[in-house]
Amino acid sequence: MSSRLNPAAKFWLLAHPVHSPAVIDGQSGRTWTYGELDRDVQQAMGRLCVSGTKALWLLLAQNRYECLVIHLAALRSGNALLLVDATLDRQLLAGLIRTYRPELVCAIQSDLELPQYRPIEGLGLAAWQTDAAATPGSAIHASLALLLNTSGSTGSPKLVRLTCENLQANAAAIASYLKLTAGERPITALPMAYSYGLSVINSHLLAGATLVLTEHGVLRREFWDSVDRHACSSLSGVPHSYQMLLQTGLLGKRGASLRTLTQAGGRLDERLVRQLHELALRRGLRVFVMYGQTEATARIAYVPFEQLGNKIGSIGVPVPGGSLRVDADGELIYTGPNVMMGYADCRQDLAKGDELGGVLHTGDLGRRDADGYFQITGRLRRFLKLFGKRFNLDEVEQILQRRFELPTACFGRDDLLMVAVEVAAAGNDSPVEAITAALRKLFHLPRDAIQVRAVSALPRTANGKIDYRALSAAPAAVAQNARLEVQRA
Repeated sequence: MSSRLNPAAKFWLLAHPVHSPAVIDGQSGRTWTYGELDRDVQQAMGRLCVSGTKALWLLLAQNRYECLVIHLAALRSGNALLLVDATLDRQLLAGLIRTYRPELVCAIQSDLELPQYRPIEGLGLAAWQTDAAATPGSAIHASLALLLNTSGSTGSPKLVRLTCENLQANAAAIASYLKLTAGERPITALPMAYSYGLSVINSHLLAGATLVLTEHGVLRREFWDSVDRHACSSLSGVPHSYQMLLQTGLLGKRGASLRTLTQAGGRLDERLVRQLHELALRRGLRVFVMYGQTEATARIAYVPFEQLGNKIGSIGVPVPGGSLRVDADGELIYTGPNVMMGYADCRQDLAKGDELGGVLHTGDLGRRDADGYFQITGRLRRFLKLFGKRFNLDEVEQILQRRFELPTACFGRDDLLMVAVEVAAAGNDSPVEAITAALRKLFHLPRDAIQVRAVSALPRTANGKIDYRALSAAPAAVAQNARLEVQRA
């Protein structure tokens, strides 16, 4: 099945033939048509939109049909939605709820403790509504549609404020350069609360495609059983996903129906990009290496597959409707209709309007080659991307310092979160094991993604600030001079 994409159609209105399949549960095989999805969205709106004023909804999102319905109901009703990954640590979740005071909380789980909320029945998932008189919320800007966390695993109160126009522009741009049609069947290999994973959902709904929902990871047999059983046409992954898939050989053994692979969420090693390109040529696949940020509703640039072999290491060209340039300081500046309104740090910030005017300072250093393709050469800001999730290192430091009351420095690279903690002496009271356990529990990271060190003194610059350059550039020297105790998590 194919259809011509109408970029003016709003993806959340589900304006497709009512009998066309919209969603398939990858495990059970249950299918919902666009007509049924539209019906369920309208029913959810009828039960949840009762206050008469714009409200903030919080959804603990999973790759489940019920969560998709809530997402679309919030957009269609004009309320604002805060998407949070359902795996977020409950203490961090409680902090978000205290900060933003959502009028509605929805989750698949029914065991949340929300003393100031009362349950709502008959939705197909657990929902709680606040007593507005007890917890009054401040006004919400008319254009605000979605709130996403740039560092979802840290539960940071700093959120990206997005409009329906941002979401629509991003979905249309992706659908355009991927040439999406109603015949596509993507599998949800990424979390819905992650901007990349959400962009897969939105762009395919715009095209009238069929989403195959799964919560299994890409290394699980159940995941590939769903790919094969439902003839999935595309797979989206972060660098770690493709590293594991290439190491295990799964991409060469399973998924005969796949036609397109997309990669974003951080830099994929050039050696692995070459392997993917060679695999694609052998199997007749298309591979798209992409670059984006949550602040741009997910996507900023992509490498057309036809040019991938010649542009390995590049982030490509701007998405349709956007533009990129390098300013005098070497920073990549993106301009486009998918750029956020700005950030929020508290409930009162939800009343703010557009503060950026469609111009985003990415925080990445870059250059433009003679063909108009861009390449990342470094970073201005302290972020890491691990398994496709962006970690604000300053926020991780603050969490650890609050918990352990010790001077802490976080640094690393895009496959390793490194922590140096200052202690008077490393011995039986060393905090290394406790910090390691806390990081793994809070952020759901595997053992080989964390390295914690105890140091007698953190290196500092002349003005007393932590010298992250010394920590990052010469960890071996620091270990020797500061008597580091190293534990690979």
